[in-house]
Amino acid sequence: MKKSILICGGLLFLGIHGLFAQIGMKKQAGGFMILDGEKNVAFYQKDEISINSEQGRNNFWHPVFLPDGTEITENAPEDHLHHRGIFWAWHQILIGDQPVGDPWELKNFSIDVKDVEYKRINDGDGSFRTTAFWKSPLYENGAKAYLKEDCQYTFFVQNGNYRIIRFDLALTALVDELKLGGSDDEKGYGGFSVRMKLPDDVKFSGEGGNIEPQNTAVDAGRYVNISGSMAKSGNHGGMLIYASPENQQDRQTWILRKKNSMQNAVFPGRDPVELKRGVPLKLSYTLVLYTGKINEKRVIKNITKAAR
Repeated sequence: MKKSILICGGLLFLGIHGLFAQIGMKKQAGGFMILDGEKNVAFYQKDEISINSEQGRNNFWHPVFLPDGTEITENAPEDHLHHRGIFWAWHQILIGDQPVGDPWELKNFSIDVKDVEYKRINDGDGSFRTTAFWKSPLYENGAKAYLKEDCQYTFFVQNGNYRIIRFDLALTALVDELKLGGSDDEKGYGGFSVRMKLPDDVKFSGEGGNIEPQNTAVDAGRYVNISGSMAKSGNHGGMLIYASPENQQDRQTWILRKKNSMQNAVFPGRDPVELKRGVPLKLSYTLVLYTGKINEKRVIKNITKAAR
């Protein structure tokens, strides 16, 4: 049996199709908390807020929790006030050759979240969907959107010591010659990013074993596992970030940092890509949040199985 909730234009519609699913949703001030039973999983910030900064921000996930209840993400840290939990953003947004904003640093940029829908799906899992519109005062004085964003977030019930969250993003240009790109430097960072709490003993690993972060992007394969004494009482835990092979790029590179910054699955890099009007650019990423340790190969198999 299933339950679905649709929030549209500030109105809440509730249809009860069942009672026994494990993933749930609770409306809270400014957004929505996803629950696994009675455990907090992640909070979606729908309404614009400003914390430690004059720059308003919304349409991101924070706080996000490990299975033991440890808050793993950060929002508006002093070293990078524009960082915001789990987010996706780019420095370069252009219409033709004209820059119209910097969503990464929240400059000349706003997001209007119009619709939010939640429903319970197979085996107690949950699906959370949003529709939002990107705007800028540099395009039509902010009166019209230049991009439509449709996202589906799938929350899977906890499996042993880990839980999985999948992010499916669809970005559709509403104007001709819309381009997006990463930072205009040798790093080229931009796209799906996680600002997380990092202990002194943080370690990075991927398909080829241990990874040493560099100033520029590293070629680590489809996933990066970030681990250390992140759980309660200094116990071991971490987050694995997986980039779908169906994303529109030949290889996946990563900007990784041991402290005072975010972790980024680079897309598309320094050189902007053009979004064809009316044709969505689809990107998919999966997070694995865990306490203790995980068997990376087994978890990746579960991720790919769930994506089918």
